[in-house]
Formats: sequence, C-alpha cells, structure tokens
Amino acid sequence: MKLLDSLKKIIEKDTPTANESKKMAVLIRIECIILMAYFVLNSVVFFMFGKYRAIGGNLLMFLLYAVVFALTFKLKKMATVSVFIFVTSFWAVIMLWLYGPGLCFQIIPPFLIIIFFFASYDSFQRKIIFTLCTFVVYLGALFIYGTRPPLLQVSIFDQYYIMNSGMFVIMLCTCVAAHVFSKDSQDQERKLIVYNRRLEEKASTDSLTGLNNRGRAMDYLDEISKIADEIICSICICDIDHFKIVNDSYGHDVGDLVLKTVADVLSDNAGEGGFVARWGGEEFFLAFPNMNGDDAYAVLLNIQNKMKDACVKVRDEDIRVTLTYGLTEYDKSKSINDNIKEADKLLYMGKEQGRNRIVY
Repeated sequence: MKLLDSLKKIIEKDTPTANESKKMAVLIRIECIILMAYFVLNSVVFFMFGKYRAIGGNLLMFLLYAVVFALTFKLKKMATVSVFIFVTSFWAVIMLWLYGPGLCFQIIPPFLIIIFFFASYDSFQRKIIFTLCTFVVYLGALFIYGTRPPLLQVSIFDQYYIMNSGMFVIMLCTCVAAHVFSKDSQDQERKLIVYNRRLEEKASTDSLTGLNNRGRAMDYLDEISKIADEIICSICICDIDHFKIVNDSYGHDVGDLVLKTVADVLSDNAGEGGFVARWGGEEFFLAFPNMNGDDAYAVLLNIQNKMKDACVKVRDEDIRVTLTYGLTEYDKSKSINDNIKEADKLLYMGKEQGRNRIVY
C-alpha cells in the first residue's frame, strides 16, 4: 500500500514549467508505466519459452520508456509528448521490420494521433496536418518494410501472442488517455445535469410542502388533455376549512405545520398514480388518472378519514383540520381552465353546504 502511495505521488508530481497543466505529464507517466510493465512481462514470457534474442529488444524498449518517464519531470509538455511519440513510432517500425505488417503495427498510428490531439492546444488545422504526416510516415514505413519478408520467422503461437498482447496494451493505453482527458468534461456534464435537474425540481416544487406546485399541476393537466381520448381522469380541488382562524389564533408557523401535515396525508393516500399539488394558499389539487368519479370519490373518502387522525401539536393542544373537496371527471370536450372551474365550483358548493364534505 505504501509502495502504491509513493508511486502515485511520483506520477502526480507537478511539471517543471510554470503555468502548464500537469495532466499530460501524468498521462505520459501512466502510459510509460503500462508499456514498461508490458515489456517486462514480454521478457519473462520469452525467457520461459527460450526466446532469448527477443528479450534484448524488450529490455531496450523498457529502458527507452523509462527515459521518457524521467524526462516528464524535466521537459516541457510538448517536448515530452514528442519524445513519447518518437519512441512509440520507433517501436512500431521495429515491429514492422521484425515481424511484418500483420502484428498490430496498424493500431499504433491512431493511438499516437489521439495522444497528440489531447496534448496540443494548436488549431484543428494543425492537428489535421499532424494526422496527415503520421499517415505519410505510416505509408512510407509500410512501403519500405511491408513489402519485404520479415526479418524473423516466428511460429503461429508467437504471432498470436505478439499480435494480441500488443493490441491489448495499445488499447489499454488508449482507454487510459481517453479517461484522463474526458473525466473532467464528463464530471462537469454530470454536475450540470444534476444542477439542471435540481433547478427543474425547484421550479416545479412547492418549497413549503414539497408537493408539486401550481405550474407543475397545469403542465400535468396539459399532458392529460393530450391523451384524454385514451384514458379517463378525475380531478379535485380541495381547501382547508377555516384555515384563516388557525393562522390568526396560533400564528403562521403553526399554519405552515398544518399545511405540511395536510400535504403529507394527501400525498400518502392519493392512490397509485395519484398526482398531488399545492394549488395556492390553503388549496390543493389532486388528479386521479385511470379513475372515474366513483373510484376517485372512494379515494377521497379514505383521505377524509385519514385527515381525522392527523393533528399538529401546539403545547398541550391538538390542532385538527378538515377539508372540503370539489371532484369532477375530466371532460375532454372542455378546456383545461373550464375543467378547473368545474372542480372549483363544486368546492364552493361544499363550503356553502357546511364544509368538510366531498361534492361530486
């Protein structure tokens, strides 16, 4: 564990140049460590199978990447990147010379282009020029060495191992490069998505009760109106009876507790799919999708019973409230506002009839 911590401190050590991001230096160090480990593993495998001549080449590449690793603490960013690209290009040409074009030579140029794109702050035009130059060098090396018989004739097993191990290590290095340079932007994007979601929730949520607010209720009714031919829906507007007396007698703090208590009862008992919003003041809005008026009436009866048990304690006194409900089935032939007016009219009929009742 201490060894890993020490290695991490070395990898994350700052660059020698002031005002220069260390991200690229850190990436090159990680890539060098991966490639050094790869060449050490190759040396062990070739030693086990008696391929002693191949060990020397792998140790040479190990030393070259060790030098690149050391240079990241001395050189500027682009100088380090240039040395890394040169050493990796040298490895690719050696592979082509020794084994021919079929053993993972083709995957190295795209990897180098990715490294240059991440490292350079140059214009896109210059990056395209680098890409074209890399392609020209690739074609040149392929023309010189790819048309000749490979220097070493190796077994099918050796070909399989060299091709797939080389392919794996380059893919791993590419993944590391993509992760290092995409992590910040992905984190920022994730934070932006979360922030926007919170803004959206804040814009559609009543801050006191945590219920949907009136704006979200109107959006919900707009959604219902668009599918009114396919579903039945009942809507209700309800009002806390004599809420002004509660505020006047106990203060607005207690009134807020009453509103929260009522909101909890409504949301807990609105039924599956039920929609609850604070309509404004002491008024609440409920919608019951896929319920006709009779089914919604039964849900409201249950809410009415639950409300009897709900109370707000103020010192030694229990404050209980009742509600009056205006319930109607959503009429697709009417506008949203006309449907709301219908529920509102039934609500005030209930108030005129003595409150604490459901008018349907």
